[in-house]
Amino acid sequence: MAKTPTNVDEVDAEPTKAFFIDMLTRDIPLDQAILDLVDNSVDGAKAMSAGGGDSFENRKVALEFGKDSFRIIDNCGGFGKEAARTYAFKFGRPAGAERTPHSIGQFGVGMKRALFKFGKHFIVRSATTKESWEVEVPVSTWETQQGWHFPFSTFKGKGEISSKNPGTEIVVSELRPEVSSRFALSSFQNLIFDLIKSKHRQFISEGLSITVNGKHVDATNLFLLMGDGLTPGTDTLEFQDKGKAPISVRIIVGIGPSSPRQAGWYVVCNGRVILEADRSPITGWGAVEEEAGRILMPSFHNQFARFRGIAFFDSADSSQVPWNTTKTSVDQDNKYWQAAFARMLEMMRPVINFLNELDADIDEYSREESPLNQFVSKTPTVRPETLQKKAAFKAPARTSFVKGPKTVKIQYSRPVADVELLQDALGVSSAKAVGETTFDAALRRQKR
Repeated sequence: MAKTPTNVDEVDAEPTKAFFIDMLTRDIPLDQAILDLVDNSVDGAKAMSAGGGDSFENRKVALEFGKDSFRIIDNCGGFGKEAARTYAFKFGRPAGAERTPHSIGQFGVGMKRALFKFGKHFIVRSATTKESWEVEVPVSTWETQQGWHFPFSTFKGKGEISSKNPGTEIVVSELRPEVSSRFALSSFQNLIFDLIKSKHRQFISEGLSITVNGKHVDATNLFLLMGDGLTPGTDTLEFQDKGKAPISVRIIVGIGPSSPRQAGWYVVCNGRVILEADRSPITGWGAVEEEAGRILMPSFHNQFARFRGIAFFDSADSSQVPWNTTKTSVDQDNKYWQAAFARMLEMMRPVINFLNELDADIDEYSREESPLNQFVSKTPTVRPETLQKKAAFKAPARTSFVKGPKTVKIQYSRPVADVELLQDALGVSSAKAVGETTFDAALRRQKR
């Protein structure tokens, strides 16, 4: 219920709660709202690690959802009553609010946005080693009341979180119809599983346990080829503005196993994957030099299925890294992104050149017979996280592989009946063999 102005010269511009909630939840996809809650749990684990804890080992996050309710619970340290009272439930982060260094979720909007988007009744309870608290909100009733506060209620944790096992639990019921129908779909549950698997792969690989409806999420792993004569390129950039936390950018480029689905750029901000296998102009594919109209980088096609590029951005102040508010893409106006992007293009070029050479070698000799492809296929793999030293991308030249005289592939088509007739006459079993045999016969006649 809107507050009536006490001064007749005032205009009441206070938004209604229903309108505010509608605007708050409209633009974020349901899957991203769930990821926001997982981000908050990860930040809890980060805070425990910074305080001398055991990193992500023994830290657990469990999601359970279906047509009737949503629940997420973790043992990642919880947050105190004062944090809940002063900023955790505020719509936006107040100036001076405590931050987790290198955070990925900041209590700014993600939790509230998810709660209101999911349903009409929610409970948030949390326990630290020193205290516990709970907030329960029937949204339909709260919308009709004056004021924007949420009253504390009696802590009703059932032992899963406590001072001995600090963590946070969120339960949402009375789901919105459109949310209930999607939560009930196995395809949506699989989507959430796969998103967590890819977006939080670094934290899972470091020991964080996450389950979705009882199913354990394993981390996805990226691999780059590295061996004698083939080395990924690695560079590190450092930036710092006066009075602000520094930001570091580590860029790695190279080639991996041939996989169009995994090929492209990966952008990671404070450990959270923002872009995965991106093959769009955002990361330089199809880039054109504006003044000269010169193509700087080709658009992606399967010839580049081995390309891998990773850009790691990290800062203690999460507002410095170039992600958008929903963490679904990069902020292309961010000056650190622009500086890193220019270096990404520079480092990308020699990898693209090598893949062009590899494609030409395969075209000349065939995929099975190409000396360069045979070399690449036998090169062992490494995880990019192990590459810390600066290095230029290194790959062998085609000319370093000698395989007899230069050859060219001959391709032509003839009626099937005629080809089968020659197969029988020549005693060979394939159309390829027919072509090779007839070519050799014609060549012998010319050399007589």
